[in-house]
Amino acid sequence: MRIEYDAGTALSTMRGNPVRGWTSGKPGQMAKDRLTSGSFLAVDHRPKFQIEPSWPIFTMGSCFARGVENVLISRGLPLLLDGYGAPAEHFETWNEETGRGGGAARGHLSRGALNKYSVRSMAHELKRVLLNESYPDEGLIELAPDQWFDPHASGLKLLDRETALANRKRLTEATAQIRKARICFFTLGLTETWLDAETGLAMNTHPGPAWLQRMPQRFRFVDYGYEQTLNDMLGVMTMIRQHCHPEMRFVVTVSPVPLGATFKDADVIVANSASKSVLRAVAEELYRRFDFVDYFPSYEIVLNSPRALAFEEDQLHIARDMVATVMATFERSYLDASKQADAA
Repeated sequence: MRIEYDAGTALSTMRGNPVRGWTSGKPGQMAKDRLTSGSFLAVDHRPKFQIEPSWPIFTMGSCFARGVENVLISRGLPLLLDGYGAPAEHFETWNEETGRGGGAARGHLSRGALNKYSVRSMAHELKRVLLNESYPDEGLIELAPDQWFDPHASGLKLLDRETALANRKRLTEATAQIRKARICFFTLGLTETWLDAETGLAMNTHPGPAWLQRMPQRFRFVDYGYEQTLNDMLGVMTMIRQHCHPEMRFVVTVSPVPLGATFKDADVIVANSASKSVLRAVAEELYRRFDFVDYFPSYEIVLNSPRALAFEEDQLHIARDMVATVMATFERSYLDASKQADAA
């Protein structure tokens, strides 16, 4: 959907925008100054709508979404996924010595299992809940005798059938919380996706290179393009508005966390740029089409901040202070006006 003005409106819009210029404008407001400040990038975000602090929030997306959730919880906002997840000891990262795994301690539930990386895997999880789609063995795959893999979760190790099904029930119950939501925060992660050729279902993660090698006919790699990804997102939002709150609003962003590795014959940096560009274009199209969809520029804030500040040492995960900065911008943009109105 294109944006079009007459010349007078275009000039008026430009002149009324204090952050319009890359090298022109007031000191501190032009892009050149903000990009070379040596600190986290400041972005002048003007949202389409405000979020009432009482609105239940549902979040879905990549690991960056989990960082967003932590800040929302710390601010006392009604996050619907608070208290949901899988037991820490069921994660591949479980460490017996420290008693920690998946970002949580023994006996606690970690939301890391809820990570959703591709739009197609997000759609699958929502169809399970909202359209009551059912799958053999709840979609679990038995890779070895009584060693079950949940391709629609994230970070879980192979588990016996009973334990794997119990976790699947927990994660499905978590997704079902979307029925209570008034606003959804979607973080789009990547376009590279794996399919289970036996069921035709999009997987959230593959079982690992060793299992891909052993079962080459069972698993297939797909890199979804713009049209497929846009159609998936349109389907997801339509489904949510039909089966949840009819006036659901959406805040969409693109995860700044890069691809850990690519399965395409390309430099991972180039492949990552291509993937994020598709997702950013999809987010822009949704923003242009619907008054109930807003784009929040967490991707731009992170990618245009100094890498030494924005990323952890692995240059993959986002630093905690960076996430806090992004969410401070989110709070100023979407919540401050509501808080002021309540106070008045």
